[in-house]
Amino acid sequence: MRLSLLVIAMLVRAEIVDRLAVTVGDEIITEQQVMLHLRTAAFFNGVPLSTTVKDRRLAAQKLIEQALVRIEMQNNRYPLPNDDEVKEAFDAAIHQRFATGPARYSQELQKYGISDAEFKNALRQQLTILSFIDFRFRPGVQIPEDEIHESYDAEFVKDTPGKAKLTYNQARAAILETLTQQRIDNLLDRWLSQTEAATRVRWIDGVFMERSK
Repeated sequence: MRLSLLVIAMLVRAEIVDRLAVTVGDEIITEQQVMLHLRTAAFFNGVPLSTTVKDRRLAAQKLIEQALVRIEMQNNRYPLPNDDEVKEAFDAAIHQRFATGPARYSQELQKYGISDAEFKNALRQQLTILSFIDFRFRPGVQIPEDEIHESYDAEFVKDTPGKAKLTYNQARAAILETLTQQRIDNLLDRWLSQTEAATRVRWIDGVFMERSK
């Protein structure tokens, strides 16, 4: 009897420590995952941590989108980033954010309350999303040549004091990639909206209420 009561007490405590925040189909997102997403994003961008209701809802929405992508990748066996790709992304991020060295990196991890493993896992998730986007949407994007010309004319032909003018051939690759990314973003937004609408997504409203002071 005492053991049963102890187990119940432990379960109640666990529920308080890490409450369910959102369900996406059969997947769950906990309050701690929402908070970790906020801390990791603040750490990566070098900005103060904010945990308002709006911030927590936006973080939860990002995690919902990650879950939708993860489910799609599992169902259709999309390729996942390998360890070398994760290490390359990690080295680039650390070099950009902490040029002063690893000591500063460790200090900032402690400041934001995240571990090295948690940050690397967040990078892996980011690379997974980018890999999915490239495989899922890029092959279907075709930008007509006249659209590239129109964008070039609007950006480079007009007189802009102090701005060096590139020839069409010099600017074409960059313009093409910009237009392609815009088209991919639109396709991704539409896919996420349609997929979320077709998925059982349940928000636990109590998790996203204003915290008492």
